[in-house]
Amino acid sequence: MSTRSKIISIVFSGYILLSFYVFGGGIVNSLVAYRTWRAVGADEFPAFHQIDSQLIIPLFVIVYLLSFLPQVLLFWYRPMPISKWLVGLALFFNLITLISTITVQIPIQIELDKKFDLELIEQLISTDLIYRRIPMLLLAIINFTMLYKVVKHSVYNPKPGI
Repeated sequence: MSTRSKIISIVFSGYILLSFYVFGGGIVNSLVAYRTWRAVGADEFPAFHQIDSQLIIPLFVIVYLLSFLPQVLLFWYRPMPISKWLVGLALFFNLITLISTITVQIPIQIELDKKFDLELIEQLISTDLIYRRIPMLLLAIINFTMLYKVVKHSVYNPKPGI
């Protein structure tokens, strides 16, 4: 296996690992965590939300941001069956999620750090679905398509001795 092939394998495998982790974490956060916030008492909510925010950064946000590195590297180091167009489309959906996070969700989260507000929680849930979960679902479908193309190619074009 050439050095370039090894780099391609590492970049693609790393990207798939990080993107599936981010998709799963995002879905759990969106469909479970946000909805449970409604039940936290108004007095306890600011402290709860600050702890939640502190935990989400190392366990989710950093991993999400790291996922951009192998994703961008895929433009130069990608398996043969994957087109640049598919990589670009994946990056587009990931950027929609990032822009939405910065411009819509973070301002809501900052307000929720100060006080319990059921209306803000509902706004967070609805905007998260539209601007983050839908693009992340489309991204997951694209990532699955990439993985399928690579596996299909390897099954139909096996290397001798493997």
